[in-house]
Amino acid sequence: MYPAIQIGSLQIPLYGITFLAGLALAIWFATMMGHRVSLPKADVLYGALFAFIGILVGSKVVYLITTLPSLIQYWNRVCELYPELFPRIFFILTYLLGGYVYYGGLIGAILFLYMYCHLYKVDFIAFIDLFAVFIPFVHGIGRIACFLAGCCYGIEYHGPFAVHFPYQEAIPELCEVPRFPVQLLEAGLNFVFFGVLLILFFKTKIRKGRLLGIYLLYYVIARFFLEMLRGDSNRGSIGFLSTSQIISLILLPIGIMIILKGLPEKLHFRIPQKKTEPAAEAGSSE
Repeated sequence: MYPAIQIGSLQIPLYGITFLAGLALAIWFATMMGHRVSLPKADVLYGALFAFIGILVGSKVVYLITTLPSLIQYWNRVCELYPELFPRIFFILTYLLGGYVYYGGLIGAILFLYMYCHLYKVDFIAFIDLFAVFIPFVHGIGRIACFLAGCCYGIEYHGPFAVHFPYQEAIPELCEVPRFPVQLLEAGLNFVFFGVLLILFFKTKIRKGRLLGIYLLYYVIARFFLEMLRGDSNRGSIGFLSTSQIISLILLPIGIMIILKGLPEKLHFRIPQKKTEPAAEAGSSE
């Protein structure tokens, strides 16, 4: 784990740098490939920026939803520790803004991309065909960032490749036992499937959003079982299932339906071209 780099008295978190570097690389490659789905480079860039905003908003909203019950449960304790209003508000903001949930980011990115395409009459399905390829790449980079930060850590594990994290004040239980490197396993699975989607994009004619369906089918199954290797307990649960496992079960039939039927044609959002009158022949007069 290497959560930050020190430059003089300044500490720069590696999580954000790593994730943004991966996202920037993915956007650059997407602009180079946009012509294969008839998308101009400018639209690919602006659509990606909208999707990035959706990642931030969606991941935070779902994190808030999953952690709000525990905040309510320990509210009296919070009031005891912070009797004055301002420190209490500062703690709440720090608590609520301190994490991200991947599924929330994925859903937020798709919704904000839909918003961009609807506003500017751009082909949403073409965007999905292109961006679906890069979802596992960006997510894989994000999981490497998680490993560096020590978040999303694995269960106690004493076998091969066990990881011993150093002490971190924000996560004191992290260093107590060796951990399974679930972040790196998930990153590896994402990179493998990025290669699969890249081949499907270039070598086949699978379109109409079906690449997104293929990705969802693959990832929701993988994520359901990866959750069993997670050791962090602050990601929310309902009964014996974690929040991510429940979302996986919801997205599974959606992924299958997209593979079978594709996305609806009405999501193209193309501006109808006006018919132009044929030009008058040269030399003619009224």
